[in-house]
Amino acid sequence: MNIPPRPKTHRITSDVPEHFLEAFQHTIAEFFANAHGGQTPAQRAAEFRAGDRDRGLDSLVQLVDMAEGDTEQAETAAEFLAGLYNGADYRFDLTALRAPDDDLFEHCLAVLRLDHRPTVEVHGYFPGGERRWQQIITRWNLDKRPAREQAPVHGERYQASYVTNQEAPGYRDMTLVVVIDGNPARQLPIELDFSAGDSERMARDLIDLHRGAWRPREWHEGPLDM
Repeated sequence: MNIPPRPKTHRITSDVPEHFLEAFQHTIAEFFANAHGGQTPAQRAAEFRAGDRDRGLDSLVQLVDMAEGDTEQAETAAEFLAGLYNGADYRFDLTALRAPDDDLFEHCLAVLRLDHRPTVEVHGYFPGGERRWQQIITRWNLDKRPAREQAPVHGERYQASYVTNQEAPGYRDMTLVVVIDGNPARQLPIELDFSAGDSERMARDLIDLHRGAWRPREWHEGPLDM
């Protein structure tokens, strides 16, 4: 008769306050009862993760096939897969998930769960996955789209050049158009919208600044940068 080997065990020692002893013993007994029946929270979570992985792999296959096809949803699937592959270069706008049909939306959610704590990168589930993803990216010209502008960094000062202004006749609101100098990540002009009240204060402050700089001083007769 073959006797199965005993499972490996670890001794755990813990000091429990006396008034908690009965509750602690009850908790331990309940844990072992649930563990033998496969009903502990950790065991249930492991089962959910296994199910999520299976569903995620099925959905990943569906999305790749879709991205390589020519349906109405193909480009959205390609953008989503490219974002998982390299989110820094191919940023995916999550609002795009509001438009597709329910199947695509559910497939994307399943793949996100699969990629939450990945054992391999998303393209690694496929033989030749790197080449396959590059073909999807090239097919939809995702590598030729202009890079998204970086968000401004709080507390950082930017050197800007004035380009022009825009106004609506009859209104005192104004939009100033500027470019950020010396920052290759910001190639496009930036539009700054100001209310009528802000425009008035800006105009007053600029005039006061220039008048003050030209006001004669004992030690100079004009602004230092004249």
